[in-house]
Amino acid sequence: MLTKAEVQKCALDASLIGKRVKTARKEKRLTQEELASLCDCTPTHICNVENGKIGISLELLFKISILLEKSMDYFVMDNPYVDPQVKINADIAPKLSQCDSQMLDIVDTILDKLIQYRNPSRRYASAYESE
Repeated sequence: MLTKAEVQKCALDASLIGKRVKTARKEKRLTQEELASLCDCTPTHICNVENGKIGISLELLFKISILLEKSMDYFVMDNPYVDPQVKINADIAPKLSQCDSQMLDIVDTILDKLIQYRNPSRRYASAYESE
């Protein structure tokens, strides 16, 4: 069973979600009032969500994702325990495609070092492998 502290770590970042709602809303050139009307809630509620003052219900997030033509992952992908593949595909892969072979070798080496740092057992295993 998880402790209270562990459960709190799993909480979604209301501020991050709110910023993404605001960004997506502005991309669609909608006002808070217009989005609120489409979502059957008040402009104040949308304002509070966008400012991270309150969390967002799954139902409202789903409506907003459809209306603003964004995936649910767009709003929560940098939060803990969310599929990292989304971030890889959305942010990292496009950057890697701009690299030449020398840059890719450097990135590969850096990633290997980060993985070894994160997994101490692999760090010791790789030390023995190189002997």
